[in-house]
Amino acid sequence: MSLVQARWTGRRSAPPLPGPGPVPCAALEAWAGQPFWMPPGDPRLGELHEGGDAPTPPFDNLVGARKLWEENPEYMEILEPGSPNYLDKLIERGLYLRRWAPLLPPGCRVLDLGGGVGRFTEWLLARGCEVELVDPDLRSLWRAVRTAGLSGAPGKLDVHWSTGERLPELAPVDVVIACEVLNYVEEPERVLAGLRAALKPGGVLLCSVEAQWGWALATDVPEDCLDAFLDGGPLHVPGDRWVRLFSADGLRALLAGAGFDVGTVFPSHYTLSGPFEMASGVVDLEAALELEDRLAAHPVAGPLNRAWITTATPAAGAPPPAAAGDRGPPLG
Repeated sequence: MSLVQARWTGRRSAPPLPGPGPVPCAALEAWAGQPFWMPPGDPRLGELHEGGDAPTPPFDNLVGARKLWEENPEYMEILEPGSPNYLDKLIERGLYLRRWAPLLPPGCRVLDLGGGVGRFTEWLLARGCEVELVDPDLRSLWRAVRTAGLSGAPGKLDVHWSTGERLPELAPVDVVIACEVLNYVEEPERVLAGLRAALKPGGVLLCSVEAQWGWALATDVPEDCLDAFLDGGPLHVPGDRWVRLFSADGLRALLAGAGFDVGTVFPSHYTLSGPFEMASGVVDLEAALELEDRLAAHPVAGPLNRAWITTATPAAGAPPPAAAGDRGPPLG
């Protein structure tokens, strides 16, 4: 389902969008701030949106997100200058883009999987890119469309309410961004097969995952999770979050097993939401980048990174991934 087929909720009719998507940002101005409905690509999402229970533990992340939208929406509105997370999330994006920006040329076509309210999509649209944003949280898609419609950016956007296991049928893309995604899904191998199928020949996957140890020292660590730390995960707080934890070797093995050649795996200490948050005093990107390098090189702090950041390309000679229609029924 594409945004051009969505409808506004309530009594007002949505103005038609030029189709098929992606849609120029200028055409989305009238849609800015308007909630909309589209049939979910994964049927479980409709149940969750209407207040149903999470059918599987990984969907506890969506239950937690829904609760935050209802109780503290300012923490979800990370692209709004008034959000408590605004500066932190911009700096975190800069930490990623230090590694990824050279692989995201202006005008490229990108699948932003799990892109939320558009932290990377906003940056890509400003560079004239064509973005297919897929996310399981419908409220986040509303915000992403609002941001694009008010941006005046030269890029194009389409949004899809679905999961990594049930990707929409898309024309091939140059780049896939899966930032903090593979650690939240039930079958990362299945998701990676779909992402490899979505890439053009010579395309690149940019991904990150939660690391094994640094999360336990962060200020947002949940109570009663010491077993997850000692056992290596997953971290599960019913009704709030479910997180698979990765070592660098585990991430490499996962990507290689899915038919990718893996580039360098970089540690990120997320100085504004990681184990050294309270001690860092970081206020800008330049300081965060310098501190990242110092922490990574330190014999004690180095292994306490919050995340792994990497790039990968489809391996030559790897078996072709299953077509979208062969990925099986929805999970759960």
